[in-house]
Amino acid sequence: MRKRILMLCCCATALSVTANSDLFAQRHEKREAKIAESAQPKNVKGGVTFQVAASYDKAYDAVMNHLKRQGYTVDVSGKETGQIITAMDIKGGYTQTGTRVQITCIKDSDTQTSIRVAVTEQKRKKLLQTEPWGDPKVNEDASTKVAGEVKTAVGAAT
Repeated sequence: MRKRILMLCCCATALSVTANSDLFAQRHEKREAKIAESAQPKNVKGGVTFQVAASYDKAYDAVMNHLKRQGYTVDVSGKETGQIITAMDIKGGYTQTGTRVQITCIKDSDTQTSIRVAVTEQKRKKLLQTEPWGDPKVNEDASTKVAGEVKTAVGAAT
C-alpha cells in the first residue's frame, strides 16, 4: 500500500512539474513574441513633408540611393506603396533608444512628388529582462535634418 501511495505521489509531482514548465514555456514564448512585435515598424503621424520637381520613380530611386550612401540599412521598401523604412539603430546600455527613418513618397503628378520624412525613436529598458519597445515618437529636429538631406539628394539626382 505504501508503495502505491509513494508511486502516486511521484507521478503527481512529475505531472505538476511538467505542467508548470509548459506554462512557463508558453509565457516565455508570449513574452518573446511581444518583444519582437514591439520592434516592428509602425505608422506614425507627423514628420516633415516637402515637394520636389521630379517624377515619382526618379524621386523614389534618389531617396533609396541617398539612404544607402548614408549607411542606413533598408528594412522595408516598396515602390508600389512608396514606403522606405530603415532598420532600427539601437544605442545605449540599460536604457536603450532605437531610431529609424520612415520615408513616404507620394505621386502628385507626372513631374511632381511629395516626400514625407519621419525619424522615430523608441525606448526600452534592458535590465535583468528585456522589456518591449515603447510606442514610436517622431523626433521633429532629426526629421527636419534628414528631410533637408533628402531634398538636396533628390534635387541633385534630377
